[in-house]
Amino acid sequence: MIYILPFDHRGSFMKIIRAKSPPSKKDVQKAKQYKKIIYQAFKKSLLHIPKKQAAILVDEWLGKSILTDAKKRKIVFCNTFEKSGQKEFQFERTDWKKQLQEIKPNYAKILIRYSPKDKELNLRQAKKLAEFSKYLKNKTTKFLLEVLVLTPESTRPKFALQAIKQLQKQGVRPDIWKLEGINRPREMKRIAKQVKSQIVILGRGENQKKAEHWVKVAAKFKKVIGFAIGRTIFKKPLTDYNNKRITRQQAVNKISQNYLHFVKIFQEVKDLQ
Repeated sequence: MIYILPFDHRGSFMKIIRAKSPPSKKDVQKAKQYKKIIYQAFKKSLLHIPKKQAAILVDEWLGKSILTDAKKRKIVFCNTFEKSGQKEFQFERTDWKKQLQEIKPNYAKILIRYSPKDKELNLRQAKKLAEFSKYLKNKTTKFLLEVLVLTPESTRPKFALQAIKQLQKQGVRPDIWKLEGINRPREMKRIAKQVKSQIVILGRGENQKKAEHWVKVAAKFKKVIGFAIGRTIFKKPLTDYNNKRITRQQAVNKISQNYLHFVKIFQEVKDLQ
């Protein structure tokens, strides 16, 4: 099992802290401190779950010190390799191979947006991903691929399955697929059958009830080994802290409670299988 607490958000994270656009130096420093609140909450959670099952996902720009600390503490960590907020996937650093060598994450994560209406864009992205996938083969760092399907929720399962097939056809072989939640088990079953490796379910910033439903549906399948839920866990506590409704320690406690809540839900479903 792997329970990922992702806080690699950059543009959307700046909105949470009400940063200017573009963010000032003060905003950037504030964002780094807020990410440390999330990291503190994660470390607090390690008192209640096996360390090898817990992981963080954080970016280099706002979380470099966190990456360094996680490595030192032998915490499982994932590092972001895509540039934030792009319609078409681009590497955060053109020297991404150097980034891999410098940081040496347990997982290298890339996010892509898949559009059924733009075959050329999908193919360009797939070629880059195939190169990345091939480079990581037999490396210590594993490949975590997040696929966001740009369709209404009602048609998402159909096009998520299409995206996976097309990426596989181009030679994209992630160790873990980070996929959007599916509402119905029969649709999740088709996706799980198509995936050759493993899956974690993301929260997409949805409300707690909806994210819980996605986790419960997905956890019934053997290939689903965990989740990667971020904003659903940390956004409200950080917003409340930013608005001075709660203290820093209360924010830490609440984020930890929210994270462990999803761990409990996932484990309860797995235990029934």
